[in-house]
Amino acid sequence: MIVDAEGSTGGIGMFRRMAKSIAGALLVMLSMLPAQAATIELLAKNPVRQDLSAYRLLNLTTPYADGIGFSLSLAKPNLATGETLHDSKSNLIKGWSWVFKGGLNSDGAHTYQSLHMPAAWNGLKVGKVIEINGQLKRGDLGRLQKLVEDTGFSDCLRPGYCPFNNVISLNSSGGNFIEALKIAEYIAKQNFITLLARDAVCESACAMIFLGGYTKYEGFFFPRRFAHETASLGVHQPFIGVPEGTYSADQVGQVAKVINRGVNAATEYLLGAGAGIGLLRNMYATAPKSMYHLSVLEMSEQGIFVLGQNRDAGEVSRANALAYCAERYRARYFEVSPDLLDNMQSDQRTFLTFVAGQNFACMGVKDAGTGKWSVSICMGKTCWLAKYGQVEVGKYAKEKDFDDLMNIAVGLDNAELGIAIKDFRHRTVLLKYIRLFATDSGGSFRKLSAIEANLPMPKALCGRIDASDAGLVRTVQTALNQAGINVGRPDGSPGPGTRKGVQAANKKLLNRNVDQIDAALLRVLGLSDAEVADYTVCGG
Repeated sequence: MIVDAEGSTGGIGMFRRMAKSIAGALLVMLSMLPAQAATIELLAKNPVRQDLSAYRLLNLTTPYADGIGFSLSLAKPNLATGETLHDSKSNLIKGWSWVFKGGLNSDGAHTYQSLHMPAAWNGLKVGKVIEINGQLKRGDLGRLQKLVEDTGFSDCLRPGYCPFNNVISLNSSGGNFIEALKIAEYIAKQNFITLLARDAVCESACAMIFLGGYTKYEGFFFPRRFAHETASLGVHQPFIGVPEGTYSADQVGQVAKVINRGVNAATEYLLGAGAGIGLLRNMYATAPKSMYHLSVLEMSEQGIFVLGQNRDAGEVSRANALAYCAERYRARYFEVSPDLLDNMQSDQRTFLTFVAGQNFACMGVKDAGTGKWSVSICMGKTCWLAKYGQVEVGKYAKEKDFDDLMNIAVGLDNAELGIAIKDFRHRTVLLKYIRLFATDSGGSFRKLSAIEANLPMPKALCGRIDASDAGLVRTVQTALNQAGINVGRPDGSPGPGTRKGVQAANKKLLNRNVDQIDAALLRVLGLSDAEVADYTVCGG
């Protein structure tokens, strides 16, 4: 992401006031990699329409999921006319002009998402496509504007109000930062849809342009940006190239002002484009010669609709499900929490892990027939578990541990999720509560898709012992019994007796006051290095 310090006369507001007094010889644009200037051309064919099977909407973590579902349901023919409303731009406009004509309208049965999503998703499929391919240079905005004007590319109901506008496809390693911000502003004003097609690379300044795919109607923000699951989206710090030499204090001060204004302008733009604080933090934490690439879950959390193929995941293990939990947390908060392992509660059929301070919980239940895990995520407004309380549990009054189940329900009804879970120590009953919730909550638990089931575990969690793995717990229980610390029949469930036994073994064998299963305890209990590696996250 290269900042050209000569400033600009248009585009993002902060850069309009950039220090024009700085001599052009002082600051010049330096490219990370030598590259040809970008080609900007109208494609003969829409790549999404040409291969719809490879560009299906994936329901990952996006907060606009209800819009996705509604849009997909509208692929059916119009029963009144016999037409499929979305097979051409004219039919798309015909079917949805009632929503946007004269301002945003609704019939009382829609959310903002479900009103906007059909126009964006179907516009992506039937719209014309301009591709920007290559290194971004000064003057590219003018070239893009000329092509738009010469080809009649922009399709607006009135200036600045273009719900059915066309597509800008990007494939660029970056380039001139100021020019990119100007192009991004232009795209946002035109309500163009942005696309990263299959295997596209969009890094540095290109990412700014891509994030310009959004609309704001009546104060409501809606993203109009789509990325294929194989595309690469990368960000890093803006960079100002300064030739070697000796500079006066005044010149250095002017450079510092340019840098500060650049940072402020980029931050202002990204926040306006719906980017989260986590994205900003990782962008500014990444050196100019490095690149932070967003995972598909991180992209989805940033209001980017991920496209691909809905492939069956096949066998989904508990480790796969746990990696998904950790990646979902990282995608939302842009950090990795060791609490996801430390707070893990598990038996052979169920697991629950949580981060108390964030009120984040991830639950998994194994299907007895298929052996596959279904997963439910609880965070913020999407927390179904917090709504599963005393009324629902009341129908299980004949259960032998009903009182404990009701205590959990009362805690979830009256306290924050993290506090309620953290303070409840009856793990066996808590996991049973999760199984009841999975039975009663319908669609809140779902099977992972292939892309979700094959996410790697965050590296920050690698090397730790997965102490709640049922196989490991059973092995430890057997070893404790053999060491003269009776924990009862080995069943793979880390109940109160097992936890007391682990604490006693740590004291007796290692002379330490902890109740954790770690590599040191496993080795002193007789497990080989290979066996320890089997129970280590990421295989040691």
